[in-house]
Amino acid sequence: MVIGAGNIAAALAFLPIGLAADRWGRKPFMVATWASSTLGAALFLPLADWRLGFVASVLYWVGSAALPLVSAHLAATTPRARLGSELGVVYGSFFLGTIVASPFAGQAAAAFGLRGAMAIGTVAFTLSTLCTLLVRATPPHRGPAEATPPPRSFWTLLAITPLAALVANVVNPLFPVYLRDVAAVPLERVGVYIALVAAGAALLSAANGRIADVLGAAPAVVGAGVILTLGAGTIALSARSEPTLAIGSLLLGSQQAANPVLAAALERVLPPSRSALGYSAFQLVYAIGYGAGGVLSGALYDTDVILPLLLQVALAIPVTATVAFIVARIVRPRPAPA
Repeated sequence: MVIGAGNIAAALAFLPIGLAADRWGRKPFMVATWASSTLGAALFLPLADWRLGFVASVLYWVGSAALPLVSAHLAATTPRARLGSELGVVYGSFFLGTIVASPFAGQAAAAFGLRGAMAIGTVAFTLSTLCTLLVRATPPHRGPAEATPPPRSFWTLLAITPLAALVANVVNPLFPVYLRDVAAVPLERVGVYIALVAAGAALLSAANGRIADVLGAAPAVVGAGVILTLGAGTIALSARSEPTLAIGSLLLGSQQAANPVLAAALERVLPPSRSALGYSAFQLVYAIGYGAGGVLSGALYDTDVILPLLLQVALAIPVTATVAFIVARIVRPRPAPA
């Protein structure tokens, strides 16, 4: 309930923060959201009452509103020919941090206790927040407001994004349980497979951003769907073969590989004066679908443990192909206004 409250607060904050960033500049709000997340993590350290946990959770998860601001900042400062690659590297770096932190967190907790490990994480958050101070500030758009709204394809993409996010996340929430109870992976090695998923997300996000710059957004999106299908199918058929599970886990990381491609495509249609708001709207609908995927995962797993994987196998390619068709319409050249 405490974590859920934080997630709801973060979702409600996306659009107001995006709108404010467009009006007063992105950097102050990037720093503020990072600082909010750091403060939330720090408040968990002296936690002795669940009521303070609500406050800490809200502050911590509001930090997720920084992601669309980062996307808008890169869209404003990176040449279009390199935008997919740059976004892929930034998105991939997040998952790289997860890979490094996961085993270290367990060792730190064993050595210093849970609060000690959280204190180390809070220090890392503080350093990360300080790094945002080095980001070059971009002034808010001061030209006249654009009269032309985003094209219909933008709204269509927003409409289908929750389904795409649901399919991407339907395996994740109970994947550790699946590894332990169905694949019979020893508990001490479950974290290795979670790290492999994160490694796949890091590598494939960076690679897919580059592919989008070279070959186009639509092939990159479809490619992510094909790899995700292969990953989920490999895990479903692997039984208790750990080498096969490892390959499938790595491929499963492609669930995040389309995100930098979509963020780069949105740059073409979002008005400069509303770019942070547009990216925040995209992040909001993605978060809704991502959360729904977690809920559906539990219901399917209770029915049959293989169903989340089968749903991902069945829908990954059709959904990403639909998204690719929409993205192709977004990035197609448009005639100059007369």
